[in-house]
Amino acid sequence: MSVINTEKQTPQSTVVDLQLCFGGFSHKGLKAENQDAFAAIVPKKLELRAKGAVVAIADGVSSASKAAEASQLAVTQFIQEYLATPETWSTQKSAAKVLSSLNNWLYSQSGFVDALVNQDSPQWLTTFSALIAKSNTGYIFHVGDTRITKYRQQQLEIITRAHNRKQIGQQDLLTRALGADSHLEVDVYQVDLQAGDLFMLSCDGIHDFVSKAVFKTLFDSLPLSPNKSDLEALSEKIVATALERGSHDNVTCLLVYIDAIPNRKLAEIERDLSSKAIPPALKVGQKLDDYLVKKIIHASIRSHLYLVVDVRTDKPYVLKAPSANFSDDAFYLQGFMREAWVGERIKHVNVMRVLSAKKDSQFLYHVCEYIKGQTLGEWLHDNPKPSIAQVRDIMKQVIGALRSFQRLDLVHRDLKPDNIMIDEYGQIKLIDYGTVFVASLDENQETIKEQVPHGSLNYIAPETLLHMQADYQSDLFSLGVICYEMLSGELPYKPMQRAEVTIKNYNDIQYRSIKQFRPELPLWLDLSLQKATAADPRQRYRAFSEFFSDLNKPSSSAVEEYKNQPLLKRDPIFFWQLVSTLLFIALVVSLVN
Repeated sequence: MSVINTEKQTPQSTVVDLQLCFGGFSHKGLKAENQDAFAAIVPKKLELRAKGAVVAIADGVSSASKAAEASQLAVTQFIQEYLATPETWSTQKSAAKVLSSLNNWLYSQSGFVDALVNQDSPQWLTTFSALIAKSNTGYIFHVGDTRITKYRQQQLEIITRAHNRKQIGQQDLLTRALGADSHLEVDVYQVDLQAGDLFMLSCDGIHDFVSKAVFKTLFDSLPLSPNKSDLEALSEKIVATALERGSHDNVTCLLVYIDAIPNRKLAEIERDLSSKAIPPALKVGQKLDDYLVKKIIHASIRSHLYLVVDVRTDKPYVLKAPSANFSDDAFYLQGFMREAWVGERIKHVNVMRVLSAKKDSQFLYHVCEYIKGQTLGEWLHDNPKPSIAQVRDIMKQVIGALRSFQRLDLVHRDLKPDNIMIDEYGQIKLIDYGTVFVASLDENQETIKEQVPHGSLNYIAPETLLHMQADYQSDLFSLGVICYEMLSGELPYKPMQRAEVTIKNYNDIQYRSIKQFRPELPLWLDLSLQKATAADPRQRYRAFSEFFSDLNKPSSSAVEEYKNQPLLKRDPIFFWQLVSTLLFIALVVSLVN
């Protein structure tokens, strides 16, 4: 037995991550109670990259009996719950879910009544604004009359707008607040971040009494690279200025200064991706870290798969390593690392498990559960005409796996028979996550952007080919193609060669009825497959469950709708064949006469 032990020096990196600091000050002002609240957190490095830094301000509605409690709960729970959302979710999805939950709880405490109108019940009402700084983008979420202002290169920009209704001779009427209604409308903004940016989160007790000119003067007084103490001191000065100018409300100011944003060049990203050595092609009997090679499962120019045994536990696994041919291909290496990252986070009985990586290993590889079985492509070769019941069972399991992806805001993007395993007990396992779209990673400036659509020819969704877009409906399209292929051995569209991929719009792709290949199959099944594989995603099923439901029971309404369509729409090929035949007959008759 030999042991692979290749030394590789990791070059020093000059990575600059997102760096920021904050400081704030709050005072009750002339009121008996301070109903404002603010909170901020800059997580540690890995969480900072995944979720970003979060700052929030809330101003309890003064007429509400639980204003102070509502504002305090809003800022603390928003930050806590946002950071607890899955790492795979986009920033907007995570924040929206948390704000919706917060609003529902606050609204329930008011007895499920319109709290802005009915003041008889306990009221938990607060305005709210939050800034999430992630990579080189700021995500802003806003409800009410708190405000977020950006100061860049001596230019002041008010980003949010107040949700107030002007009333002649009276105080403005607040039209939106957390806890005011069961339906929450949140303004969402995205702003680019630059080093040197200063953001101010303020309540109306501040910005209603301090002019833009005064703000600019105060901001200009900051040192060149302010620290937390500088920001706290300036926040306190802004509060004092508002009180001096007649503010009669609570006064709260939170300042956020962007010291640096991720500025890695492509070469630096590529260097980090290749910081671990790609192991050489292994032979049976060789050992890599704690894994002994028992069998070479597959070797190609892209990757190597080995059946290995963990010498510590004697359990079998599959070890996957990239090929040395791609040692300089940063995009390929990024996909390889993404596969491990996704596989470690998704837990479902129909999804292949990926073990947590060995942190101190010098080598780039990952270890997956060993699935004793065959791919769906191999299974179809052995079972060329499966029954509808068999197809339903396989579809049910694949849909279960895809719904677990959907819950985590993931899109597989490379569904095909070779990426679906069937074990010896008939259980499905979805594999290969190298091209999975991860919403949260796509927001990161350090992710190398894609230049070509991902997926396998003849299974890839048309919108991906046309617009480089993919969502769960793209996976649904691929699933429909697989289902069609299982039942007919053919594809629902004319097969394409890679050199022929020249579609310009959805009309270039015409569905072929499955009854051309399997006349005995029922019409309702053909219609279900046609809808699942519709070229235009707007015409597809809206959910995996809808597709599976129609696979299980005939949709009589769809059949009736189909029968009522004109022949041209129902079967355009047959229509034009019929027209051509009639024209030919007419021509022959005219010549004879």
